[in-house]
Amino acid sequence: MIRPSSPCADTRGTLIVARPNPPYDPIAAMILHSQRSRARRLGLPGFAPGDRWASLLAGRLDDGYHYLRNVAPAGIPRIDAVVVGPGGTWTLRFEDERGSFRKRNGHWYRWNGSTESWVPWEAQAVTEARLAGHRLLLYLERAGLQAAVEPCLVVSTVMHVTWEPDQRPGVHVQADPSGLAARIARDEQLTASQVDRIVALLDPRQPVRQLAPSTPG
Repeated sequence: MIRPSSPCADTRGTLIVARPNPPYDPIAAMILHSQRSRARRLGLPGFAPGDRWASLLAGRLDDGYHYLRNVAPAGIPRIDAVVVGPGGTWTLRFEDERGSFRKRNGHWYRWNGSTESWVPWEAQAVTEARLAGHRLLLYLERAGLQAAVEPCLVVSTVMHVTWEPDQRPGVHVQADPSGLAARIARDEQLTASQVDRIVALLDPRQPVRQLAPSTPG
C-alpha cells in the first residue's frame, strides 16, 4: 500500500495526492493517474495537480480508488474522468452551464429569466454523461470484464439540475464532492483484483498486482 505524506509522482507518471487535514486520514489517498503525454498527442488538456475534482475526491476516497482523467480506451470518445475502486467504476462528465434545468413530462427544460418561463433544453450534457457510461460498459464487456458502470454528471455550483420524482435522468447528478465520494464508496462492488484489471485496461502503464500462485493438488 502506498502511503504518501505529500504529493509525489512515480516513474509511471501516476500522481499520488495526500489527503487534507482530519477528519480524513492524511496517509490514505486516492491514486491519480496523469495523462499528460497522451493528452498532448491528442491535443487535449491533461491532468494537473490543480484539477479541482481530483483534489477534492482525493481528500475523501482512500488509495483503493483510482482517478483517471481524459480516458479514451480503444478509440472510444474521450471520457472526462473515470473513478475505479471497491465502490465500482464511475464515469464523470463535467459541466458548468449556468442556469436552472428540470426534467418533466419526459422532456428537459431550462428556466428563462427574461420570460420567467421554462423553455426546451437539449440536455446534451446529460446525454453525453449517459453515453460515456454506456460506452465504457461495452468496452469492459468486450474485454471480458462483467462490471457495472455508473455514469455521473458532475455540475458546478452555477448549474442546478432537478427532475420530478418520476422523471429520473438515468445518470447520477452531483455538485458536492462529499456527496459524490459517499455515493461512490457506499456499496462494495469490486474486488482488488477486478479493480487492478480495469485500471490496467484504462491505463496500461499501471501494472497489475502479482496474483498468488496456485498450489498443486
